[in-house]
Amino acid sequence: MAVLRNIDEQLTEEFKKLPIDYWDFEGEDTKELTHGLHNYPAVMVYPIYRNIIDIVKRHGEVETFLDPFMGSGTGLVEGKLAGFNKVYGTDLNPLAVLLSKVKTTVLKEDSVDIQDKLLRENIEQAFVSSKQLLDNIDNYIAEKGLDVSAKDGWGSDAHVILREYLDTYNSGLKIPDFKNMGYWFKPRVILELQLIKDIILQIENEDFRNFFLVCFSETARYVSNTRNGEFKLFRIKKEKVADFNPDVKIEFYKYLDRNIEKIKDFDKRCNNDCEVSVAFEDTRILDSVPDNSIDLMITSPPYGDSKTTVAYGQFSRPSLWWLDLELMDIEELNQVDNNLLGGKKVDKDFECELSSRTLEKAIKEIKEKDLDRARDVYSFYEDLDKAMESITKKMRHNSYQFWVVGNRTVKEVKLLTNEIISELGEKYGLVEVYDIPRNIPNKVMPSRNSPTNETGKTVSTMTNEHIVVLRKDRE
Repeated sequence: MAVLRNIDEQLTEEFKKLPIDYWDFEGEDTKELTHGLHNYPAVMVYPIYRNIIDIVKRHGEVETFLDPFMGSGTGLVEGKLAGFNKVYGTDLNPLAVLLSKVKTTVLKEDSVDIQDKLLRENIEQAFVSSKQLLDNIDNYIAEKGLDVSAKDGWGSDAHVILREYLDTYNSGLKIPDFKNMGYWFKPRVILELQLIKDIILQIENEDFRNFFLVCFSETARYVSNTRNGEFKLFRIKKEKVADFNPDVKIEFYKYLDRNIEKIKDFDKRCNNDCEVSVAFEDTRILDSVPDNSIDLMITSPPYGDSKTTVAYGQFSRPSLWWLDLELMDIEELNQVDNNLLGGKKVDKDFECELSSRTLEKAIKEIKEKDLDRARDVYSFYEDLDKAMESITKKMRHNSYQFWVVGNRTVKEVKLLTNEIISELGEKYGLVEVYDIPRNIPNKVMPSRNSPTNETGKTVSTMTNEHIVVLRKDRE
């Protein structure tokens, strides 16, 4: 393993030469290769990773890469394409773990075609043999006088109602049982999803089974009664539910067709032996990553706690209800957001004890307006500080960390996370090398939010980020 050099001057000189809009990547296709396999909220676009990696590699020898808030695996894909010896990624969202594994797994084109053909043949056969079962379900629900748009009745008791229906056909179809299943999915949709899922689960090869489950996951989200384009879990309007009749099989084939092209393209582009480690793990712990082993870290942590920013767990639930990923039981799936940074509030009598003057000033101002919101904010930064400590233990001397962060506003107080990150890092031996501002034209976020939580009072959400460059200066 090569000794890492201090390349602060080289990096700073190169960053200064770049045009101000260099890091915007407006209009660029950010869904190429496996990056476009599955939708995911607040994804950092791959050109940021790719360009940082290229720049650092031009000036220093780097062999190991880490993205401790990997999300759907964008950074891991870029790390594998770049040919690192070892790439590590962690996340506490089971859906993120599945997506990251699939996106970084090379599937050979010939094998993909064979598995695809077999899968479709089995699905077609299952739908033909279940035609009567599928065609009669809506009449069965109507004859019972059930309203498929109601939360009570069909909405709350869908599993019991469908089990009784399936028994009349002596069907062995095993449907899932999660709270208010009928509120989020219509009767025929549930049956068709389960038919496809059962066929996928029969596939022995884990890599292909997971790939098809990712296609299934996107389908389950699309054919659910959830509102498209939302991170948080909202259902379409009650009056629209009756007329919402998606063709599950057709939608699944659409995602399958798209993703097969992407996985084939990835196979053509990825011709190295990079080893990827994907772990379902808390970034504040990072036991899956050896100490003093990482040369380069690039990540984009959450902007704040999931409750008030991006609800990754809520976004993932329509998929996780169906996927049986074993990392969590069905009840724990609803608690994903509580496990992320800032998910658990500090006590009401807390004091700001983190080593950041910028944060201390902001917390004091928010406290004067709303103690409860101050607790939310401080809880997030307290957890972020723990994450920085654990991450830095994994980094080698003269390794570099690139933190892509946004500065949100709470109670009309600007939280300068780029400055807070630098200040928190000082006690862990990190020195700031550079701070790069960038616009975020491609990042999917709500255009407005309510920082005061007052009805009708909104402000525009952030439209820019900072790429904070830190170097580990001491052990």
